[in-house]
Amino acid sequence: MGCNLRDLAPSQSIDFSELKGQKVAVDVFLNAYQFITSLTGKDGKPLSYNDKPVAHLMGFLDRATIMIEEGIDPVFIFDGRPHQLKMNTLGVRKERKINAVEKWNSAIEAGDMVAAKKLGPQTAEYTREMVAETKELFDCLGVTWLEAPMEAEGAAAVRCRNNEVFAVASQDWDTLLYGAPVMIRNLTSHGTRKFGRVLHAEKIVLSEMLEMHEITYEQLVDLGIMIGTDFHPGIKGIGPKTGLKLIKKHITMEEVSIAKGFDLPDNLEEIRTLFTDHPVHPIPLPESSKSIEENIRIFAISRGFSEKRIVRAVTRLANANRLKSESQPTLFDF
Repeated sequence: MGCNLRDLAPSQSIDFSELKGQKVAVDVFLNAYQFITSLTGKDGKPLSYNDKPVAHLMGFLDRATIMIEEGIDPVFIFDGRPHQLKMNTLGVRKERKINAVEKWNSAIEAGDMVAAKKLGPQTAEYTREMVAETKELFDCLGVTWLEAPMEAEGAAAVRCRNNEVFAVASQDWDTLLYGAPVMIRNLTSHGTRKFGRVLHAEKIVLSEMLEMHEITYEQLVDLGIMIGTDFHPGIKGIGPKTGLKLIKKHITMEEVSIAKGFDLPDNLEEIRTLFTDHPVHPIPLPESSKSIEENIRIFAISRGFSEKRIVRAVTRLANANRLKSESQPTLFDF
């Protein structure tokens, strides 16, 4: 989830209607995990068909077609190769997952399904095969997808700064450190229930956040590094509120380090650049296209999707004039 800026980021609830006619970049990885960990069976494992996970596909089919019906043009962005500086973070996550798998196996052996249900989501994986299936689904739906050179939310933020998309939909607060002018949280869970309350999409505008706290974008990046990101563990004892006071008073991380007596990371400039000048493929965004009903049905049926789920998705696409048939012409082809 990157840097924790929740307490510093002013947000406002928005309705899908406010995004109508806009391209919105969606961070695939975090959303995939959201679907995998929420659509589970009695043992806590993601829903599967023929022993293969399908929860991620169900989630993306449902939420992508909802957005399309609402007039939003989603651009799904996959993570590329992680930077070397992120390897420590990935190593910690892997170790945590291994421990969760051991505990889940013990719970299953003991017949403790309550514990297994809780532990199951912690063992979730988004494998290369699952990534390939997700791309195949997006092709069936005619939606745009890209693979980033490195971080999906970083590449999405650059596209947003270049006005190729209106906003970046992600739960990762690092999206703001990458300089995304507009960040949308809870976009793919808008209208669903969590812990007894209905979730709503929230918009965070970077310029408003900077103006509210009277800091520059460069100071926000330094603040994020001090709090802790995927590329740096942060400075012990410095959280969001303390860090904000320090960066406003001392201007830069170098000056804060002198005042507080901590060592700067040797690669501080490299970390800054990863946020302020994140790599992105120099190609224009592909345009979305109409989906072919037969292809959607073949894909969905092969994964055990119900007819009700398929019809619901196809109807949404038809309502948005984003559906055509190869076997027979329809009104939506004209």
